Amino acid sequence: MLDDNYDILLIDDDKDVLEAYCLLLAQAGYRVYSCDNPLIAKELVHRDWCGIVLSDVCMPDCSGIDLMALFLEKDKYLPVVLITGHGDVPMAVEAVKLGAWDFLQKPINPEYLLLQVEKALTARKQRVKQRHWGKKQLTLNFVGQSEWTQQVSQQLQSLAETHAAVFFQGEFGSGRTYLSRYLHQISNNKQSPLVIKTLINEQDVPLDTWLSEVADGTLVLKNIEFMPLSQQRYLVQHIQQEHRSFRLVGISETPLIMLTKQQKLVAELYYLFSMTQVVCLPLSQRKADISPLFHYYLELACTRLNHSFSILDESFIKKLTRRHWPGNVGELANAAELYAVGIMPMGETANPLLASVVPTALDQQIENYERQIITEALNIHQGRINDVSEYLQMPRKKLYLRMKKYGLDKHHYRII
Repeated sequence: MLDDNYDILLIDDDKDVLEAYCLLLAQAGYRVYSCDNPLIAKELVHRDWCGIVLSDVCMPDCSGIDLMALFLEKDKYLPVVLITGHGDVPMAVEAVKLGAWDFLQKPINPEYLLLQVEKALTARKQRVKQRHWGKKQLTLNFVGQSEWTQQVSQQLQSLAETHAAVFFQGEFGSGRTYLSRYLHQISNNKQSPLVIKTLINEQDVPLDTWLSEVADGTLVLKNIEFMPLSQQRYLVQHIQQEHRSFRLVGISETPLIMLTKQQKLVAELYYLFSMTQVVCLPLSQRKADISPLFHYYLELACTRLNHSFSILDESFIKKLTRRHWPGNVGELANAAELYAVGIMPMGETANPLLASVVPTALDQQIENYERQIITEALNIHQGRINDVSEYLQMPRKKLYLRMKKYGLDKHHYRII
């Protein structure tokens, strides 16, 4: 396998041609690995290699176009530049359709070749850098040890390299919105807007306004089945006309196939989502995630509160794991935040790690805890009231009244 010490894999069965190209590319400062056997060359490239491929087309045993197909099976974003002395326009068009970065005919213009190499290498390095960054973010922030967590992590990493529409299905609080947000953050369009909307009671929505807001970003529609069927068709038409310049994410508690059978989702949307469904399992079906998730949210809360963080008692962890958690991740996060401020979840005694220096009246303690929990939720969701309301399972009107009571302003929690 090639490592990042090489910029270019050069393939041609003519050793004299290899030598000439190697000299040209080396003089331009590129590190070249040459190979005169395409059957050997196909085994040299791995998915995260930062280089590009330059290959002749007419070779024995395996043509350059067939070899390119083998490379692109490993990584469809690997730039492959094909070179031929016997090409024609139909062959060139077909090669580009199949995924070639460029198709060059001999005799090669050296300046043009070097220009294409520079463009292809720049794009490749950016792609691999983004891929590594996204993988690191998932490792750091997509918490859990279950097989489901590992599978979804890999699935998100693959989806992040596309603009494909994605459907997250699962129970309330199972992480659907969280995963939607992370998919956007690790995608190539992460600098573009993330627009999250919640649909209610099959009412017409300002779809054109939302499409204008999202631009080239990510549009997340929660309870997508509540969108009127006529607007669903309009949405699909817009995506097709715009060649999917933005990513559409649908969220629902009901499986995709059931929504279609119940005629709550048009067939066009079903086919848009059918290959990219992500089922978000409840915590009761991925118990291996409970302990690491609790630790994650507890450490997050302790850091923000400037409280000390200690290793949890093994018996307490067992109680966490045995609990059903009907509210899923949202309920678990709330329990961790309560624990951080001294309230033990599940009816346990107070957290012994937090000592109160001055006794405080019960009503005042309750208000302090409530204010802290709302503050934490505002921090987590960056002031997005819809998300905070759902996270705390509190009506928006009641949430606004509590925020007014405690002098909390949603704008103070938004990241500009």
